[in-house]
Amino acid sequence: MTRICRFAAPVTIALFGLGSLAGSVAIADGVPSPSLVMRGHKRDVNTVAVSADSKLVASGSDDNEVNVWDGATLVGTRTSDQGPVKAVAFSPDGKLVLVGSSYGDVSLWDREAKKDRYSKRGHAGRVAQAAFSPDGKTFITASWDHTVKIWDTATGTEKSSVKQGYQVNGVALAANGTYFVVDSNGGVTIYPTAKAAKPVTIALHAGDGHAVALSSDGKVLAVGYGDNQVLLVDVATQKELRHAKVSDSVNSLAFSPDGKTLAVGTQGEDLTLVDVAKGEVASTLKGHGRPILSVAYSPDGKKLVSGSMDMTARSWPIK
Repeated sequence: MTRICRFAAPVTIALFGLGSLAGSVAIADGVPSPSLVMRGHKRDVNTVAVSADSKLVASGSDDNEVNVWDGATLVGTRTSDQGPVKAVAFSPDGKLVLVGSSYGDVSLWDREAKKDRYSKRGHAGRVAQAAFSPDGKTFITASWDHTVKIWDTATGTEKSSVKQGYQVNGVALAANGTYFVVDSNGGVTIYPTAKAAKPVTIALHAGDGHAVALSSDGKVLAVGYGDNQVLLVDVATQKELRHAKVSDSVNSLAFSPDGKTLAVGTQGEDLTLVDVAKGEVASTLKGHGRPILSVAYSPDGKKLVSGSMDMTARSWPIK
């Protein structure tokens, strides 16, 4: 697995325990196989991210820790007194991990030096999502305090800030950097990065969106809702293409790199895979024992990672 406001200047941003093999799950061609379990957190795993080279996984938890995994090996842990970790993101070179806390702290952890380069109270509320720009020179944070902020990576200086009228739940950026999609309690809005362009609010579905995701080609937007609905939207026309019904309230979404599959984490225990072309549930993956709070595909498309309230993260290999 938000809403976006127009920035003062265009910014390009890419969104994107010890292991043991799980038991078998029903699989088909192109569907993840049995998962690798990452155990080590002591509370809910709220957020997961995969490095640009697809080798490392970061997991953030209500136990105030960020763990970094290389396969089944725990290769680093960051512990702080900043409260539960709600957002993590790898820098493009994989050396830094951006950390957002429940209390609004924004930190840049140098995992090789095993210390923060800096840490500050960047928001007045929970950091819902965070991401680096492709060149790593800037990063973005979206918060429940109704703001989206852009920061200078080198200095930690706030470059710009935009205010929303409602709580920001999620944010997604087109891979070409030409627009953002913001999901808040006020609806779903597309914000072009061009200064002269105006944002477009999409009339989609009654109720607040819980999660948003964009396909890698930027053509399809997915929005997940609390009433078990996932809407697939044509970004160019802002019209619904199709929708899927999943088994429970949606917590997180992630497109596969080829755009053919949408992973859906819900308040249920099963990880749901939706066929994007059909708008139908293609498969469910069993293994987690509590709601799934975060999902992320590796950039190479070879694994799907999920984080759960069962205190584990899982890596599902893609055939």
